[in-house]
Amino acid sequence: MKCKILTLLLLICAGYSFAQNRMGLELGAGRPMFSSGANSSVATPEYNVRYTFTGDFYYLRRVAHHWYLGAKTGFEQYSFEFEQRHPDNVGGINYAGGVIGTNLVHKSSYVHFAPMIDLGIGKFREYLHIYAYASVGFKVAGDQTTREYHTTATVTNPLPAYDSTYASGYRINNVAFRIGFGLKQHFPLTKTWQATINEGYSFMPAGDVSQPDATGGASIHPGYLTLTFGIMHKFKDAYLRDKDR
Repeated sequence: MKCKILTLLLLICAGYSFAQNRMGLELGAGRPMFSSGANSSVATPEYNVRYTFTGDFYYLRRVAHHWYLGAKTGFEQYSFEFEQRHPDNVGGINYAGGVIGTNLVHKSSYVHFAPMIDLGIGKFREYLHIYAYASVGFKVAGDQTTREYHTTATVTNPLPAYDSTYASGYRINNVAFRIGFGLKQHFPLTKTWQATINEGYSFMPAGDVSQPDATGGASIHPGYLTLTFGIMHKFKDAYLRDKDR
């Protein structure tokens, strides 16, 4: 009997402890970011990017005043075209108009998992949050096409002309690591439900989205900019005062 009572008390305490949390779902758009591209003054290499779908589900537990620890899981996609080309200098001679180039068309999707830390700003309401996370993503789909070419302008060019296109999706890396941070605004709907707007950015500290033998030797590790909209449910939190709800 005592054992049953103790078990019941432990379950009640665990449930009360579990109640100190926030859960949310966010959906929106993501965009790969490169340091050079079609909209910059840098002609080579050149990137053309497309907006894609992204989303996250997260859980946060309050560990101190304004501070939360938790985790998130989500989905992100990459869609871009990469072009790299240079004159075919042979022995220091630029054979007029000769160009060696690589063109890459890339699309991939990853499911990612990440621990995260969150700081609520505001004396009581915490309607503004900043956060940071480190994620590992696993590829669920990928399609990539590589074109390698050499154009010649003179018959005396010692390098042969060629133009080869092949499927290189098998060279997309299966795992991607990212570190990210962002800013989130909360808009109360009820005492326990809030709408959210989330602006985030992440980068790859190591690794690339594709192996370099399919990219003309280039390292491709884009940043990732997101804008998502969501809804968050705040469970009863013993840490908060009644007037905070």
